[in-house]
Amino acid sequence: MTTVYVVKTGEKFLCSAEDGDIGLAPEVKEAKRFPSNEEAEKAANMYADPGYEIMTVNVPER
Repeated sequence: MTTVYVVKTGEKFLCSAEDGDIGLAPEVKEAKRFPSNEEAEKAANMYADPGYEIMTVNVPER
């Protein structure tokens, strides 16, 4: 298992949009995965609403 970080803002999660920008996804499985808490925090400060939450997610290694 690998630990990654996702950003929850309101009821949605930051994700990679089709055009390469940042968008919002309704489910954690669609969320953009950040390799470190620091990178998730940086993205959250740029794109998420105040009150966001950084969540730790364990995903299987490929």
